[in-house]
Amino acid sequence: MWHMHESHHKPREGPFELNDVFAIINAVPAIALLNYGFFHKGIIPGLCFGAGLGITVFGMAYMFVHDGLVHKRSQVGPIANVPYLRKVAAAHQLHHTEKFNGVPYGLFLGPKELEEVGGMDELEKEIQRRIKLSKK
Repeated sequence: MWHMHESHHKPREGPFELNDVFAIINAVPAIALLNYGFFHKGIIPGLCFGAGLGITVFGMAYMFVHDGLVHKRSQVGPIANVPYLRKVAAAHQLHHTEKFNGVPYGLFLGPKELEEVGGMDELEKEIQRRIKLSKK
């Protein structure tokens, strides 16, 4: 699916990019699971509802942090000052530079992935760069 994600590594023309289709791809099973779980009784429907809710909440967090905090496609307010989320944003920015061959691949575990490849100095530099930019 690189051909879809690759659009995310190129300058965007307009408000959307092909990579945004992943949100729809994940929304379809989430809606189906929520629907089944809500309208049926029992343990399996309950588990389905929980899975659908989990996919939805993760998608919302990903959109808020990735699209808002990291790529500034929307306002995020004071969460930009949460230390862990600063690390996440800086780590993802390093993913776009490919200094570590694309690492980190994950969003929320990005700082941990960078630690494993010896990227903590670069991560700290990127955090400080982003802090300076936010103060301007």
